[in-house]
Amino acid sequence: MSVSVTRSRWSVIALAGVGAALVAAFVLGPAALLRGRYPQFQDQTVMSELLGRGLVEYWGSGVRTYPPGLAEMVDYWFEWHAIKIVISVLLTAVLGLLAATLWRRSLSAGVSYMIAATTTTVLSLFSVFLAVLNIQSTVAPVVALLPMLSADNADGQTAKSLIENGVRSGDSRPPLLELLTQVEHYNWAVIVATAVVIAVVATGTVIAFRRYRSSDGAHRRMFFALGSLGAVMTIVMALLFIAAVVAVADPGEALLGAVGL
Repeated sequence: MSVSVTRSRWSVIALAGVGAALVAAFVLGPAALLRGRYPQFQDQTVMSELLGRGLVEYWGSGVRTYPPGLAEMVDYWFEWHAIKIVISVLLTAVLGLLAATLWRRSLSAGVSYMIAATTTTVLSLFSVFLAVLNIQSTVAPVVALLPMLSADNADGQTAKSLIENGVRSGDSRPPLLELLTQVEHYNWAVIVATAVVIAVVATGTVIAFRRYRSSDGAHRRMFFALGSLGAVMTIVMALLFIAAVVAVADPGEALLGAVGL
C-alpha cells in the first residue's frame, strides 16, 4: 500500500470522526452550553407554556419592547441558533473536505468510494441548508419561537387567538406591528442567504456540467454526480427563496402560519 493511499485513508477516518463529533455537537451542544444560564428552558413543554404566557403579557403591554420573561426567552433562542450556525458552518467545511477526499479516491478506487463521496456531498449540502435555517432564526428568534405555541395550555390558546384576531382585523397595536416586522426580517434573512447559496451552487453546477461534457470515465461520472446534486440544491434553495418572497409580501399570513393558523 502506497504512502499516499495510507494518508488518504487516515484523512478520511479523521474527517469522518470530526464530522460525527460535530453532528453530536449540533444536536446536543446548544442545550449543554446554555443549561447553566437558562435552566428554565430545558423542558420544551415548560418552554411552550412560558412562551404563551410571555406573548399574552406582551400583547397587553401595548409597547413594542418585549416583557422580561419573553425577552429572556428570545435571548436564549438567539444564542441557541447562533451556536448551531457556528457548528453547521464547521460541519459544512469538514464534510466538504471529506467529500473532496472521497471523490479523489473514487477516481481510482471504484464504486464504493463514489457512493461514499456522493453521500457525503449530500450531507454537506444539507448542512448548508441547516445553516440557512439557523441564520434566519438568529435574525428573528421570536418568530422561530412561535411554532412552539400550543393550544394545549390556556396561555398558548389565548396567544394564538390574540394574534389571529389582530391580523384578521388589521389591528395596529405596537406588539403586533413588532411581530410583523420580525416576520419580515425572518424572511429577508432567508432571501439574502438563499440568494448567496444559489449564486455559489449554481455556478459550481454549471462548471461541473461543462467538465462532464469534456471528460470521460471516472471523471465524467464524478462531474455528473456533482452537477446533479448541485442542480437539486439550487432548486431547493430557489423554492425557499420564493416562499420567503411571498412571506415578505404578506407578513400577516406568514405570522399566522408561524403560529400554526
